[in-house]
Amino acid sequence: MPLAIDSEAMQEHPAATGSANQPSGAEKNIRQEIEILRILSAFGIVWFHSGFDRTGLGYSGLVVFLVLSAYLAVSRTAARRPLGQILSSRALRLMSPWAAWMLVYGIRNHFVDRHLIETDRGFFNGLLAGTHIHLWYLPFLFAISIGFDVLLPRVRRSRLAVGSAVGAMALLATAQWWRPWAQTYGYPSVQYCHALAGIAVGAFLGGVQNLSKWAAALFLGGILAAAGYSFWLGVDGVGQTYFVGIAVSASLLLWSPRLPRWIDVRSISECMLGVYLVHILFDRMYFAIHGIPELAQPLLTFGTSLLLVWLLRRFVPKVARYVV
Repeated sequence: MPLAIDSEAMQEHPAATGSANQPSGAEKNIRQEIEILRILSAFGIVWFHSGFDRTGLGYSGLVVFLVLSAYLAVSRTAARRPLGQILSSRALRLMSPWAAWMLVYGIRNHFVDRHLIETDRGFFNGLLAGTHIHLWYLPFLFAISIGFDVLLPRVRRSRLAVGSAVGAMALLATAQWWRPWAQTYGYPSVQYCHALAGIAVGAFLGGVQNLSKWAAALFLGGILAAAGYSFWLGVDGVGQTYFVGIAVSASLLLWSPRLPRWIDVRSISECMLGVYLVHILFDRMYFAIHGIPELAQPLLTFGTSLLLVWLLRRFVPKVARYVV
């Protein structure tokens, strides 16, 4: 699974993310619940990848990250920019870390006697899947981010919200058909198909304030009903995963809880992309150590990954910008 939230969108939407560059008078607008949600979602993904998630709930963390990525992109003010500028800025933030970690996991593959990339589904699919499968997320988010950058200045938010809601309902209600089809193509096709519904839900929530209350409630209810239908059918990786992820995301994004002003987790939440990228190395390391309790392994993996990313951001920020 993968995950990361586009930090450029975070910076351009300070009221929703708590950008450190805000003037002190805007502190009251910081939504720390979004930052906390990012942290919990990242841990869910680490837990899922550890192999000790008996409930499957950890995979909902991916859905939450997808929803937040699209939500933040749609919520911010969008201005028209030349395509070249869009491509360069997105490549710097998303494809630079992708290239760096392609190299890191490629070196690891060499020492554990694995292929650099798996080409049984073709070289291009192998390249998109990456030297470790969780790297699929960055090229995917790169393409989605460019799409939003081009689309948002040209489309009304209300129309985007309606179209996204309809798309999300259609994808979730038909998962029992497209999920097996996507699985026949293997990685990363199945991840791309799986992720589209999360992006659609996030785009809907990002533009929902432009709809009437009854329309917003109707569409949200329809999305949850479609996810619930897949849950009832037992569609693996979609039903429970999306129902829980959408319910949690919508609850916090639409009905913000009042948190104490002293809560500020930005220094941690800003490390979550890096945690996602690096955690596989520590997960495999702890997996090789016998005697570690099941619950302890994802906790150790998450904590060690967070510490490494925090140290990189703290002491070599210029390098960290291109890596984590």
